[in-house]
Amino acid sequence: MDIGFGYLKEKVLNELEAVDFYAHQRESLHLAAYVKEVREKLRQDRFNLVVLGEFKRGKTTFLNALLGAEILPTAVVPLTSIITEIRYGEILKCKVCFLHGGTKEIELSEVAGYVTEEGNPGNEKKVKLVQLEYPSPYLKEGVVLIDTPGVGSVYQNNTHETYNYLPKVDAAIFMLSSDQPLSQAECDFLKTIKQYSTKTFFVLNKIDYLEDKDRQKALDFARKTLKEKAGFENVDVIPLSAKMALEGKLEGDEKKLSGSNIQEFTRTLEQFLLAEKGAAMLIAACSKGINTADELLMGIELEIKTLVTPLEELRSKTSLFDKMAGKLCQEKRDTKYIFQGELDKVYHVLEEEITRFQKRQSISIENEVDRLYQEKRSLSGRELLKSLESFIESKLKFAFENWEPEVNEKVNVAFEKVVARFTDKANKAIEELLRQSADIFEITVEGFTKMDVLTDDSKLYYIFGQEQSMLLPDPVKIGAILLPRFISGPRILKEMKKKVERELDRNCGRLRSDYSDRIYKSAMKFQRTFEEKLSQIIEGTRTVLTRAMDKKQRSEKEVNEVIAMLNKERDQLVNIKARLKTVMEEIKF
Repeated sequence: MDIGFGYLKEKVLNELEAVDFYAHQRESLHLAAYVKEVREKLRQDRFNLVVLGEFKRGKTTFLNALLGAEILPTAVVPLTSIITEIRYGEILKCKVCFLHGGTKEIELSEVAGYVTEEGNPGNEKKVKLVQLEYPSPYLKEGVVLIDTPGVGSVYQNNTHETYNYLPKVDAAIFMLSSDQPLSQAECDFLKTIKQYSTKTFFVLNKIDYLEDKDRQKALDFARKTLKEKAGFENVDVIPLSAKMALEGKLEGDEKKLSGSNIQEFTRTLEQFLLAEKGAAMLIAACSKGINTADELLMGIELEIKTLVTPLEELRSKTSLFDKMAGKLCQEKRDTKYIFQGELDKVYHVLEEEITRFQKRQSISIENEVDRLYQEKRSLSGRELLKSLESFIESKLKFAFENWEPEVNEKVNVAFEKVVARFTDKANKAIEELLRQSADIFEITVEGFTKMDVLTDDSKLYYIFGQEQSMLLPDPVKIGAILLPRFISGPRILKEMKKKVERELDRNCGRLRSDYSDRIYKSAMKFQRTFEEKLSQIIEGTRTVLTRAMDKKQRSEKEVNEVIAMLNKERDQLVNIKARLKTVMEEIKF
């Protein structure tokens, strides 16, 4: 049996659920919350698998075949005009997402009215995309299937929508057809795909149109064309019949399903998901599950040790633990001040980048405004003003949108260096706390739940245009209309250059504020996480000690029963660790 991504992912999720159970059993709520977060991150991981190709290659039928149901609308004429995302859900749901940001729940029967050229010509309904949820086992592993409009259709907006979606692609399925040769439009599109997709699967559809003797010729021709015209060397092209695959699934006909060859494609995809994407994610989840189990095991070992330690000796060890914990808490406060000082370096990087950008763009755009003014000076004052304002807004928007990823990367790198260094220090402090605790109570500690380096999303946006009150007239616009051109022209030029400075200053201020806010919040989150982690270990240890001291007051028989129960929990956690380690070995080999 092939060990696929979905199979291993389900095994890891089951083991993490077992760890979660014992965390609750031990009343270790912070560890329960931690392992729940690990589970949810693994469960909700998404992999965008987009189906691309020229119109009428059978993309939608292929997706329906993967789903095992006629979910997406198909027709004889070129049909799909809007991006459609299909992800896992317990029940079928359909949602339209509009360009203005609104959404609308619809019935499956209404989908064609939003995603097809016939139902929504030229996207007159202003649809951004349609999202479907469907309980398909194929989607349960986190795969999101995406249907796209065909490239090369007579409807140019369809091609435009497909090109715009490429940056979101994790992997692509490019549909070829045995009844049509690869077109120049497809070759050009494939060259673009290379920039975005880490992996492109090539599928030769409609093999049921060919005799057996002609299939190999069609495959060889497809490989040759992909190499010579699109630059894809040594590619695998998987032959299949989407129509036969869909019929086989709908009718429960294994012969048709086997003849369609769709199972070869699903095996290939499973291997890719595991090798290219899933391995690192699964190993990380296993490692965190093992560390959580180790921390729970330490608590069990501590409780057992406490139950068999004489009371006076136990009190002495508890006193030593309290002194050690107090010392570490003081070190924690010292670390906080050092961390704040290091953050100043990140703010400095941000300010340098903003200042450099603002100066560079001010000179560049004002020079271009001068040039455009000379070209357009024959226009009326109103038209000249409108032309320059539109130009400035366009140039500024382009400049900010192209520069923001650059400054984002530099600030993130600076911030991550600081946080990574202090995350390492924090984990060493936590490890030292656990090690000293283990030494005091003469128990072993193998691992613990480490702090992760933080990430944060941006809420950045830009605003261009006048901020004057709507109740007050704009003197520049009035002048452009009423004054003679030889007077209004230079005034307009002067004001437009001021506008460049104002808009640069305003939007650089927004960016500065946004990043400063993100840095501050991330720093506070880091400090809070570190403080909570230390407190949880200290309080968790004290809770175990208190609970064990209470149990020591019971009869010898009752104490032995408690120890037997704790040993059973320990054995279960040791077995969970072993199974997670086995999964890690299966992934690596």
